[in-house]
Amino acid sequence: MNPDPQKHTNKPAVQPLHKGRDTQNQASFELILNWYKINGKTLVGEEALSQLNIRKLLSVLGNPLWNKLYHCWTVELKHMPELQPFVEHQFDPEKFVYFIEAYSV
Repeated sequence: MNPDPQKHTNKPAVQPLHKGRDTQNQASFELILNWYKINGKTLVGEEALSQLNIRKLLSVLGNPLWNKLYHCWTVELKHMPELQPFVEHQFDPEKFVYFIEAYSV
C-alpha cells in the first residue's frame, strides 16, 4: 500500500496568496504593472498589483533571477492569461508593452 505523501508533510498542497508578502522570509514587496505604447517611451499607465504576490509572479515568469530589492521584468504575451486575474487593466498587447516592477518595502 502506498502512503499518501500529502499526509506526511506540513506544507499545504497549494501556497496561499498573500498581498505582496513573501511569508517564507517575511519580506514585503510592492508590485507595479507599467505599460507603454509600442515603440513609445512615455508611460501610459500603471497599476499596483496588491493581490499578486512575488512567489506567484516569479512562477508565472518562469522563475527568473532577481535581487530581492528591486527588479523589472517584461510581461510577455504568454504571461498575460495567468496575470490577468490580478490586473484591473485589460492587457492589450497590440497597443502596449508591459513591465512589472518589484520593490522591497
